[in-house]
Amino acid sequence: MTEIHLIATLRPKTGKESQLRDILRETTSHVTLVEKQCLSFLLTEMTDGNGRVMVKVIERWATAEALICHQQRDWLKSMYRRFEVEELLEGPEIIENLLFVDGFVSR
Repeated sequence: MTEIHLIATLRPKTGKESQLRDILRETTSHVTLVEKQCLSFLLTEMTDGNGRVMVKVIERWATAEALICHQQRDWLKSMYRRFEVEELLEGPEIIENLLFVDGFVSR
């Protein structure tokens, strides 16, 4: 079975950064407690060339089936509904599926 590596990029609307961060922290807690096949789930931030915050969620899943199960969780669907209702994002979420080539996570 092949592990799944991905990066989800979200760009909060100006002034909505803290609200988005709080929602994503809730999601991180759910993943930590429930998703036993999630090998890593890192909530990170950076700024673009214009000083705007970009959130990058770096995920590693044991199997494609584990990721599909995650995507079907009610609390994840609720998170996406909140993004829409509360108008938190500047554009759609971008998901990048990565092909692992080489390296290590820890020694």
